Amino acid sequence: MAEAASCLDLKTTFFQVSLPRETRHLFRCRLEDGTLVELTRLPMGCKASPEILQIIIASAIAVVTTVVHRLWAAPPLVRDDVWIGNIRIAGSKSGATLWGAQVLRNADGRRATMGEDRESGAAQYTFLRCSLITLQTVFLSDEFVRSVCAMPALNSSTIAEIEVTASRFSYAATTFCTRLYDYYFFIEAVRRRLSAVDQGIVLETSPTNLPPSAVDLGEGLRHINENIIVSESSSPRKRHQPPSSRMHRSMDGEPFLFQTPATLKLPE
Repeated sequence: MAEAASCLDLKTTFFQVSLPRETRHLFRCRLEDGTLVELTRLPMGCKASPEILQIIIASAIAVVTTVVHRLWAAPPLVRDDVWIGNIRIAGSKSGATLWGAQVLRNADGRRATMGEDRESGAAQYTFLRCSLITLQTVFLSDEFVRSVCAMPALNSSTIAEIEVTASRFSYAATTFCTRLYDYYFFIEAVRRRLSAVDQGIVLETSPTNLPPSAVDLGEGLRHINENIIVSESSSPRKRHQPPSSRMHRSMDGEPFLFQTPATLKLPE
């Protein structure tokens, strides 16, 4: 019997972890205007961020037995694979479809939001921008690589375009194990524009008008991704092992990367 799969994408917008007071001094930084702050919650996208929680949440919703009791596990002929916030349920078409529906009910019961990009019981499928080789190794899909290389210039993008661009850049970078904290102010600049859209101050079609320093950081991230993509396209495809200490992104366009990180202003 041919294998089929249901692929789902988890949005973890509602999940953030507060920093204990005794550790906040380890997460101090300066804003663009020079103000010294310390974070009370970690911004998504930093290597030290709680995005590892996303993997645990996705595993719990998919009822992976490494985090959930076997009593509630998937049927024996159905296999769950989890990578970042993506869930693939493989097996017979009926088994994958039925268990996929159960996973959606699990997510709904825990107030988790599933993305719009999903496949149910498909005979031909991708793993939502990532191809899963084993539970330890992944590589970016060709479709996603092409989308990263086709992103428009940052200094001429609208806010809607920059959201997708920043998200794809971040996703590719974390898969390549690039240190995203070095690009924090680019991500923060994008987040501020999205916050302005949420408040009705500007439109999604408005120009981004990023500060030159943020544009430089974003273009630097683009070049790093493109250089890695070019180097790997000229050699056998490299499979990246996701270290448990590194945090990862999910699908493009998701708001959780840009959630406002709470900060506490400090005296100089």
